[in-house]
Amino acid sequence: MARQRAELAGRQDVFDVLRWDGTRPAFTVVHGVSGSGRTAVLARTCRELRNNGFVVLEVAGAGERADWDLFGVRPVLGSVREQFEQIGADPRLVGAIDLVSRLCTAEGYASPWQRSSLLSALVTLFARVRAARPVALVVDDACRIPQPLFVLAAAHRAGYFVVASAGPDARGEPAELGALADRVIDLSPLTDEDVDSLLRQVANGPVDEAARRALRDGLGPLYGNPGTLVSTVAELRRRDRLVVAGGRLCLRDPERPVGLPAGHALLASVEGDVARNVVVLAASETGFGIDDVPVLAEATGRPVADYGRAIDRLVADGVLEGEATGRLRCRCPALAVTTIEETGEDAVRRLHRAIAVRLLDAPAPDGRARSLLAGHVAAAGRALPSRPELVAVLRDEENRMGPLGPARLARYRYAAWWHATGTGERTRLRSEVVRALVHAAEYARLAEFIAEVVECTGPAFDSGARAELSAAAALAAIHCGQPVPPSVLRALSGPGDTGGPLAFADRWFAGEAVVPEQVAASFAPVWLRHWSATPTIDGRTRHQKQSEASVETACAHRDLVPVFRAVLGSDYRSPTAGPVAVHHRVFAGYTDGEWASALSAARELELTGQADERALWCARILAAEMCWWRGEDRQAKAWLDAVPEDSPFPAMRAWVVLGMSHHAGDDGAFDEGWRQYRAHAEGADEPGAARLLVRLASVAVESGRSYLARTVLGEVESRYAGRARGDLPAEPVLLVRGLVEVDPVAIRSAERLVRRRGNRLDLALACQLVGRIAGEPRPWLEEAYHLARSIGATRLVARTRTSLACTQAPAAPTSDRGPELSDVELRIIELIRQGKTNRQIALTLRVSAKTVEKHLTRLFAKAGCRTRHGLAMSGLGGGLETIGA
Repeated sequence: MARQRAELAGRQDVFDVLRWDGTRPAFTVVHGVSGSGRTAVLARTCRELRNNGFVVLEVAGAGERADWDLFGVRPVLGSVREQFEQIGADPRLVGAIDLVSRLCTAEGYASPWQRSSLLSALVTLFARVRAARPVALVVDDACRIPQPLFVLAAAHRAGYFVVASAGPDARGEPAELGALADRVIDLSPLTDEDVDSLLRQVANGPVDEAARRALRDGLGPLYGNPGTLVSTVAELRRRDRLVVAGGRLCLRDPERPVGLPAGHALLASVEGDVARNVVVLAASETGFGIDDVPVLAEATGRPVADYGRAIDRLVADGVLEGEATGRLRCRCPALAVTTIEETGEDAVRRLHRAIAVRLLDAPAPDGRARSLLAGHVAAAGRALPSRPELVAVLRDEENRMGPLGPARLARYRYAAWWHATGTGERTRLRSEVVRALVHAAEYARLAEFIAEVVECTGPAFDSGARAELSAAAALAAIHCGQPVPPSVLRALSGPGDTGGPLAFADRWFAGEAVVPEQVAASFAPVWLRHWSATPTIDGRTRHQKQSEASVETACAHRDLVPVFRAVLGSDYRSPTAGPVAVHHRVFAGYTDGEWASALSAARELELTGQADERALWCARILAAEMCWWRGEDRQAKAWLDAVPEDSPFPAMRAWVVLGMSHHAGDDGAFDEGWRQYRAHAEGADEPGAARLLVRLASVAVESGRSYLARTVLGEVESRYAGRARGDLPAEPVLLVRGLVEVDPVAIRSAERLVRRRGNRLDLALACQLVGRIAGEPRPWLEEAYHLARSIGATRLVARTRTSLACTQAPAAPTSDRGPELSDVELRIIELIRQGKTNRQIALTLRVSAKTVEKHLTRLFAKAGCRTRHGLAMSGLGGGLETIGA
């Protein structure tokens, strides 16, 4: 692994300890694992010492050195010669250098007397060097020198400031070098805040949240290791997986795991088939334990002792760690990813097949052996030739283990389908595999399975099988962003199939607008046969009506996840990968106020290359709106400029343009917004038209143009009055009426509808509106303030604080009244106040529960309390944010 030469973050406390005032000799050892930044720490220490007038003798223990030079005298002598002009004091220095040079030979190490003479000459040389100026001897990787203590001790006695770095010994323990040191500094892993700073430094700009999360999940305990982090980022750049999008450094396909770079120190521990087999199995879903070593040894034809020694070495090197149950676990997921890549997927499946065959040949396997057999059969897949008796083994294991995870269940059922021979049994298992893959949201694997079924069966499908496979193929194609392959399309298309799933997929890829009724008509008859083809909302409860409205809104924004969830029911699970999943995170994040996640997803959508064009335009518009509220005007304009004016969302685009222009002080903002609305009034996109009209009314009211405001109100009532349900007008009508006529009843009714809908930004704006006319505005404005602050809308925060000041209500405490908090700590405090548990907080922030506990420990200290209740009631987290331009 290449040396880390960048300036490291998070080591200020180390540099403070390393500073020396020259009052007395000091011998310091900097200890840390590979990649912890020892070299960078010593490099900065050398710079600071030179700036303070020191002569610095730098020695690299890992540099060129003759094998016979046990003390490392030659590198020291070379450093003295390099610094000769800076030393330039004692005229006897040249003679001392010549004497050490004559004695430092292979023969000079031949006897104790000669080695003693060499050390004596070295002591004299050190004294000559220090005749006029303070001197520091800095030895990096001193543990690479066989016997470094003789040189270090001689320099220490000569009054030098001695600093040496060392890693752990072969047992993983600190090197013995520290036993004689005055102090030992351990380079602990960087904190999350320091890692973020380092990433920003390496990337030369802000890093996307999804990229940080992928690195954290992949590197595991090595995420705080600066050398590993920097080299991994460099490897991702080399593979073209890192690219700038939306002003952030983003990772292409962040769901794809991150691997360790070639040449990493840990990978050297996994050399050879024996070690590689152990790591591959330990990282597999089947798992691997100490009790499985005999089976693995017999399956691969290697002695048990070889595997025993390999496991001991892997545990000692920190590659694996043992659990109380005897299972072995790979500590760093990225190491497992690289090992599996180097091994090859085919070789991994052959390994599972070899173990499965060995277990099958064993007489009468017990329960544990059958469980192990089922796991390896599922992992081997098609590499294991079809054996009908394995279907019962797999089904029994399903029943014995109880509910399996969706992904594991899908693999077990696919293996059962592969090994089944009877036509009826295969048909039933095929249907189970399809539903299991949909439930596991493994749509890429579903597409492969449908192609495999078509290849094995040909066009001989009955109507029921064709309908089910057509729905599955359409789902896979839409979620993966890839049209149905022609061979599958030919095999599954029936005569007159114009309204089925395949036809819906064609309309989707053609960029046509879709509505929930079309999704229900295409998929519901297949998946939920008791549903009608076109479900209605008549006769449902008000809650169901609102859910239906939410589904319609999501569909209008090209977000199909809520639509499929409503149509397919419990069979459907929200996807985590693919363009549909990413766009869903954009819309859901915007609605729920998780704007950092939403913007991260928008950047990811730009990089997928498979996103639906309409969805891409919609995501860009929402990203522009979020960036504008966050005060990121340059990014907002960049997002908006990427949406053509003749896109299918003219009203949504005009909605964002109006807000940006009005805030910039453009007097013609209303006129241009109104012109855009009138130009597209007949076919304006919804809910973009409603948003545009509400914002037009708000701009007119704020500008004091009451006539124009009433014109907008008339247009809203004309457009939406007929869409009201029962006696309750539509939400846009209530909002605009409340704005224009200062109608308390309309405003409160609109606020209740917005609250039920769940859009946090709209709710914050509605609370602000209620605060204008309420007799007691403070609770409404405070709620608007906290909502705006939680989503990061700095412009709305500033506006709400102004409203609070105008009503003489005390604003939230500013940051100068308490300690500074990071964004993560602020978010944790907010979630604590919402009553979230540590596990719920960890899931929300996508970090480990242990990380949450560490943050809480620091927050308790900052708040001066010991309980979560005390933290929630403290004044922490109420600071004044930086307001955007």
